[in-house]
Amino acid sequence: MTKTRKKSLLIIPMVFIIFTFLLTFPAIIFAEEEEESTEEEIVEPEPETFDFDVAYSEVSAFGETGEAFDFQVSVVFDGEEEKYFEIIEEFPPGWSMDINPGTKAIDIALLELKPGTAETLKIKCRPIVDQEPGEYLFKIILKSTVEGDELEGSVEFTGIVKPDGKINLSTLDERLNAEVRPGRDNLFTLVLENTGTAPVEDITLNSSSEPEGWQVELEDNIDILDVGQKLEIEVNIIPPDRTIAGDYTIRFNASSEDGNDNIDLRIMVETPLIWKIVGIGLIAFVVAGIAIIFERLGRR
Repeated sequence: MTKTRKKSLLIIPMVFIIFTFLLTFPAIIFAEEEEESTEEEIVEPEPETFDFDVAYSEVSAFGETGEAFDFQVSVVFDGEEEKYFEIIEEFPPGWSMDINPGTKAIDIALLELKPGTAETLKIKCRPIVDQEPGEYLFKIILKSTVEGDELEGSVEFTGIVKPDGKINLSTLDERLNAEVRPGRDNLFTLVLENTGTAPVEDITLNSSSEPEGWQVELEDNIDILDVGQKLEIEVNIIPPDRTIAGDYTIRFNASSEDGNDNIDLRIMVETPLIWKIVGIGLIAFVVAGIAIIFERLGRR
């Protein structure tokens, strides 16, 4: 009887402990879940960003000095309040870069952006020296002016310089005058050069503005002129026999689909030797006549 009672006394506390655990365990679980759900309800603010909508990201041109490459981009600031941003420009050596807001023709270095409002930027990139064919990368960076704010965004543009043939017409000795004699061949040399970055095809050569009756003979067509190639063009100028001595002008033209060039050549017509002799004889005759007259008048 005593042993049975002792066992009963031991079982009762154990049952009480188990019953207490079963009652408190769900409460602990629910408390942890409630704490987790509370933590999940804390929402972090969305990070501020830029949205770039590029209208023109790639353009082509010949890359001649002063010729602008035009780009355009619209930027939207996704943030809480308006901010000012520094505009940082990155471009290759030998280029300049201007950034204009909207329709304003001013170059800016600072941009004010309002949340959700699009701002259009027009970018002009100009070669300050003639550029070789190829691709050139341009970039603008918007950086917050607020101290400690690391917000930054960038957008890139590509300019493609296309090969371009150019023709240059000059003379062999760089002189733009020549002496010719009437009624005979007078040979003269022109120089045609391709100073561009691509071959030039189908070049037409001709002369204009020569006086009536003059003959100008030269090669009238060049099939192709490679980059850097120089070609000597022989010209034959034949004035008529009785051309009056003096200065005349003849224009020489070189033209193709890739461009054209021309030079004006000053032509000096010499007096034929026979007429020089005749002129000297006439002068001598007149001088002699005057001398005789003065001598006779002196005797009287």
